[in-house]
Amino acid sequence: MKRVFLDTNIILDILFQREGHLFSSRILQMSEDNKIVTCQSALSLANIAYIARKYLPPGALTPTLKQITCLSEILPLTESDLTDAIMMDGPDFEDILQLVCASHNDCDVLITNNVKHFKIGRGLLPSFKMPEIMTPESFLLETAV
Repeated sequence: MKRVFLDTNIILDILFQREGHLFSSRILQMSEDNKIVTCQSALSLANIAYIARKYLPPGALTPTLKQITCLSEILPLTESDLTDAIMMDGPDFEDILQLVCASHNDCDVLITNNVKHFKIGRGLLPSFKMPEIMTPESFLLETAV
């Protein structure tokens, strides 16, 4: 079964019903239907908490985070993830951490709305298995074929 890593922005799309959230929601539905396995990193939860507390009413953050943890497998960030991400050159260190976490956990695809943030300029390690980087819409179009 295909392992699909969800970038933080995908969960935020769904949570706040931002533009494109219907595509992201359909990917989660595929996971609920056991067509794919979805994963996200522990870093995503920290980032979501930081952003969501600004917009959610008092007392809503904890139940929201509990609900998010049920959406997909939560992957830890390891020392190896940090070391490898430091060795790579990309436009956004946080996104490179996500990419390394996805790779180290055998994810086939990384779904994001910021594809350009996952372009690695140098430092690609020999053992690094690059997951395919796709938008929610392109992933759904490809899997519908």
